[in-house]
Amino acid sequence: MSYQSDIAKVKGLGSVKHGFGHWWMQRLTAVLLVPTGLFVLISFMKLDGLTAATVVSWMQSPINSILLLLFLLTATYHGALGLQVVVEDYVGSHAFQLVLQYLIKIIMILLMMVNTYSVSSVLFG
Repeated sequence: MSYQSDIAKVKGLGSVKHGFGHWWMQRLTAVLLVPTGLFVLISFMKLDGLTAATVVSWMQSPINSILLLLFLLTATYHGALGLQVVVEDYVGSHAFQLVLQYLIKIIMILLMMVNTYSVSSVLFG
């Protein structure tokens, strides 16, 4: 049992403003995922079979590629935000939290770079 005051328990946890920004970005990315995800899903359902050739042909349209890339980048960022919350809530060691937070950010940046390169290389040939 801990006899710390409520103030003592929350000291060192960072600014409240940072938490609000994180919460707001989670909501914003979730809302952005709905129209872009529906666009990608409906577009893929309309294709004549999901072969590599039909998907490449679909991606060669700039609007399709831009919306697909927006969906992929938003989904990657949204996932990283969610993983960050899981680490903050369920990992006890502060040092291990920091390591995991850095790994999440590095992997997110790498995935975003791969997404951008992949879509761009198909779009621009």
